[in-house]
Amino acid sequence: MGSFSSYISDNTSYGSGFFTRNGYSRIPVLVQWLATLKCDLSCQHCLSVSLDNGFSDMPLQAVIKLIDEIVEMGVKEFLVTGGEPLSRNDLPLIIDYLGFRDQNWTLNTAVMPSEYQRKALRKNRPGFVAVSLDGPREIHDSFRGRKGAWEEAIEAISFFKSLPGVRVCAGTTVTSINERFLEETFHLVAASGADQWGIHLLVPEGRAAYRSDLFLSKRQLKRLIGFVARKRRYFNVELADEIGYLGNYEPLVRNFPLTCGAGKSQCVILPDGEVVPCTTLDRSFSAGNIHQKPLRNIWEEGFSKLRNYEPEGKCCGCIYYPACKSGCWLQRKSGKECFREIWHIPDSLKTAAGITVCLGALASGLSRGAEIRTAKSSDDLPPSYRAKQSETGSQPVVFDPTLTDEIIIGHYVELSAGYRSGTLNSLLDRFEKEDPAWDILSGFQQRTLPQSITDRCELVMNALNTEYPSMSFAALLWRVVNEPFFETERFSESETEVFYSTLEALHRKACLWRYAIFENRLDPYLRNERFTDPPFFMYSKAGPRPGDVERNYLATDLNIERWGSADDTPGITAEYLLEHTYAEQMNLIFRSSDTVKIRMYSSSGSEPLNTDSGGRYTIGIFNVIESDEDALLLFEIMSMAGSEIPYGYESKHDDESFENHVSSFIEVSIEGGRKYTYIDILRSAYHQRRDQILAITFQMLSEANMYDEGNIDYMSSDIMENEALLWPGVREIAGSEIDRSTLIANGFIDIEEIRSRAVKKDIDFWMF
Repeated sequence: MGSFSSYISDNTSYGSGFFTRNGYSRIPVLVQWLATLKCDLSCQHCLSVSLDNGFSDMPLQAVIKLIDEIVEMGVKEFLVTGGEPLSRNDLPLIIDYLGFRDQNWTLNTAVMPSEYQRKALRKNRPGFVAVSLDGPREIHDSFRGRKGAWEEAIEAISFFKSLPGVRVCAGTTVTSINERFLEETFHLVAASGADQWGIHLLVPEGRAAYRSDLFLSKRQLKRLIGFVARKRRYFNVELADEIGYLGNYEPLVRNFPLTCGAGKSQCVILPDGEVVPCTTLDRSFSAGNIHQKPLRNIWEEGFSKLRNYEPEGKCCGCIYYPACKSGCWLQRKSGKECFREIWHIPDSLKTAAGITVCLGALASGLSRGAEIRTAKSSDDLPPSYRAKQSETGSQPVVFDPTLTDEIIIGHYVELSAGYRSGTLNSLLDRFEKEDPAWDILSGFQQRTLPQSITDRCELVMNALNTEYPSMSFAALLWRVVNEPFFETERFSESETEVFYSTLEALHRKACLWRYAIFENRLDPYLRNERFTDPPFFMYSKAGPRPGDVERNYLATDLNIERWGSADDTPGITAEYLLEHTYAEQMNLIFRSSDTVKIRMYSSSGSEPLNTDSGGRYTIGIFNVIESDEDALLLFEIMSMAGSEIPYGYESKHDDESFENHVSSFIEVSIEGGRKYTYIDILRSAYHQRRDQILAITFQMLSEANMYDEGNIDYMSSDIMENEALLWPGVREIAGSEIDRSTLIANGFIDIEEIRSRAVKKDIDFWMF
């Protein structure tokens, strides 16, 4: 799942350039130990499943000898995993010895420790603990094969969080079963008290090697990438390395670029003492056995093929190989390492930003000692970006959004769980009351925001000068000014003009904040001789990235000829953000009457709204549109029905056209000469097509409850386009009594479950 080391920043062993010269760390940064393969759970994807008797538990004296070796080598982190490591009766003795030797250690588990184990854990605390949490109660219990496993996981997270200095990660392995429950799982993770959320993919090992039905399809993988990118604005979410290299999407889902550490910066010790590169039970990849040779010698002499790896097969000649390095080793050993079809966008290579990011020249982390540049006004933005946005103020951007994000997500968690405001979220007391954001944050949490649109706009305009901006705060400000439009059809002309100007100012400021945040993630890496720091915790089963400070070089022609020198890099951020627009998943896409032209309104006038190659218009959350004459807008709510072929397993199916598109078309009439905001469009659609939208919304909210574990071919319908058009229906279901006869007539019977999902879905719409 993941692990953490408070010692990883110690440069004594890793800053010498040894890795650069030799292809591996002189001392492994991480050693994982499969303490046992025993486990009382019966997980459908279990990696640590042995079909023979060759994996009996390592005797206690041998474990003590191993710990002594680890300490003497100077290994920074010792990860105790399994199976279920808490199944070992002697684990408290092992924990005590780790404490006696003062060894930094971490733990992967799925259960609550016994009282005897808790006593040892309180005395000798791990630096980091990953607890498996695969979704809502029913999904987790079903997948783990034991009723009550969900409660135990939640209890375990709470216990480990109670230990001072222990960082806790909720780890979710995403499968075809729980993928559509990720939004619900997000709220559970945030409410659990976990510090972060690790999102993992299956690898074809153990039971998963025989369950191709559990692997995600291409569409599900794409949606997962977008989900992680959005939720990272609110919570510490990391997409682990099993998905491999993600090209142009790398900076959106990771703090650091992909580098597999299997056999280079980490290794795994099996219960029988065999040393393998990563978490596999396949002994054919062993570099030796610790019962026959010292671990130091195994590490120094082994894994030569991995350390001197040359691209094979489709990797040969691939333009992305210098950055990808053939992805995750665990996936590669089964021929499932290439996810290029998921993320590859050929047009992205036509820009400097696309070339730079796709070829791995940018890291999405900040190097030590790098100069931090902040855009204080639009004058600091490159022309290509400044042409789109301008600044409304001169307050410098300060990059400490953590508390702001925690306050916002804390309140949303309370809403999702049905708690009274302030029950869980007391962080507001730590926020600077003199900061302009205070009035918004306090009013939001205490539900005391004014009803007047003019007063709300005044609060938002003031809050734009906050010293603690974040993209989650920008979304909250958008909510503050737009929420009244869900309830009221018309405002006075003066109120409307104030709203338009506030929305425009918020759009410009949000773009400025976003640019500055990404500039500090991307550009300093280039200006600082292309150094990148390693992460401070493990993102994947393959361990930390190799080395303490690793140089990622590209050929001179790529470094200079293709995208220029480091001095040219400010433009990279601007181009990148224009390719990945803010809240793009909320866009509404439609066609209009052939003879009617739609225009985009702004304070400086209006201009024609362009269409794509298919003649479709797109409007985003900040847009205001108008038409000279009455028009009919046609929206397609597109979903998928039937099964999907798991990505990488297509060749096993004779029928390659397994996906079926299902579309509902919603016609919306707009008046000529009237301006329509984003919310106006949603409300108009709902007023005109309420029954149709409610029926689709009920289906969306109830599909997940209809999962039949015995029918692996069944997949719920997922909205692919124009899902936001259902938002008013979600709000009605969440906030009002539901007609039971309507539910029964449509085959929906669990009223409270549907209402609960509607509440969460409404929150997720606000958290774009």
